[in-house]
Amino acid sequence: MARLGFDLSVNDYNRDLFAERKLVLELRENEGLHHIALKVLAMILYFDAKLQIEPNFEDDKYKPDLLLRADDYRPALWIECGQCRVEKLDKVSFRYNEARIVMIRRTDREARDIFERSHGEVRRLHGIEFIGFDNGFCDALAETLRGRNDIIGIVSGDELQVVAGGVTHSTHIHRYHKEPEVRIR
Repeated sequence: MARLGFDLSVNDYNRDLFAERKLVLELRENEGLHHIALKVLAMILYFDAKLQIEPNFEDDKYKPDLLLRADDYRPALWIECGQCRVEKLDKVSFRYNEARIVMIRRTDREARDIFERSHGEVRRLHGIEFIGFDNGFCDALAETLRGRNDIIGIVSGDELQVVAGGVTHSTHIHRYHKEPEVRIR
């Protein structure tokens, strides 16, 4: 298992946030650098000092890539990166119905595809946000990753810039979300 270190700086204009954090991520079996890149992007987009990457989690069947716990220790934010079955999204969003669920994919097309496949299959679809990036963005970022990485992430509106390896990568953040149904009595 390879380990990658990150000195991450996040400047999120949407939340008036500037923060820094050191991370060490392991490249696990059956994971590529794209998966590591998606975890770093998730950390940039949803930065919180308490956000855990690859946390120890009590559920034997389902584990998140990133997790933020509420004060009662239940999931408040559950993030999936890369491949994920629709069945898992259904089970997780139903079991942890108080949590915000985020599904991050490499491209806009991949995010839109799983969002569309989830219609009629995921009971709490309105509880999940699907995110993708411009074609080639995640691939280009993954290619810059090495043993030690200085990463700067800048979020403004639905635009994201990531400086990695001295190269600036830019993308639009493509978001898909089903609005909850309102029932009128």
